[in-house]
Amino acid sequence: MKLVFLGTGAGATFGSKRMKASIYVKGTNTSLVLDMGTGSNFKLEDLGLLAFSTLFITHLHIDHFNGLFDHLVQRKLRGLPQLKVYSPHGLSEIFDRYVKYGNNILAEITESDLPTAEIGEFQVYSVKGCHSIYDVAYVVSDGKKKVLYTGDTAEPCESILSEAEKVDIVVHESSCLDDCSKWGHTSLKQLLELFPKEKLILTHIPAQIEDEVKRLAKGYNIAYDGLIVDV
Repeated sequence: MKLVFLGTGAGATFGSKRMKASIYVKGTNTSLVLDMGTGSNFKLEDLGLLAFSTLFITHLHIDHFNGLFDHLVQRKLRGLPQLKVYSPHGLSEIFDRYVKYGNNILAEITESDLPTAEIGEFQVYSVKGCHSIYDVAYVVSDGKKKVLYTGDTAEPCESILSEAEKVDIVVHESSCLDDCSKWGHTSLKQLLELFPKEKLILTHIPAQIEDEVKRLAKGYNIAYDGLIVDV
């Protein structure tokens, strides 16, 4: 299993140095995407990674799903298969509004409190996160390795901490340096205290604090747009 980081910025990111949240997960015969924030759809196109059929959304904050609609236009133009989208409740209502006002796009949307699916060689399930709105984290397994992608969450979040003990890699948001719990986010300081260095990958980083994150988390795996990780 390989992880290709398409968007590693946070909602507060200024400019285009880091696109918004998204990860492409590539297996031997199957690929899927976790979140599709603003601009990450361009990375899919630039990197030639359009050969996937399924997208999983963690929650309905704009920086985690806003790239979806432009991506669906490209799928339509290129004659690609209809995208399957798994999401917490609410995405269908937003999607229907786009269609109602003249956008000729298609997607097969499945909503549930805890989305789960088998996609080729991958087993995907979710656990409840601890964000400012309803949010899930996803676990992706190929039968050999397991990756936990938190989306947005405020640590300590017991459901995520419990799941983190069972996986090989934790891809975790790092939205601020000290304390952003009032926004439902986790700080870099908390991450370094809670998770072992060898399994942690930092993402969801505001571009404007990137240098400080690199200084304080020297030696940690800090994601950037285009990073490829072999799990």
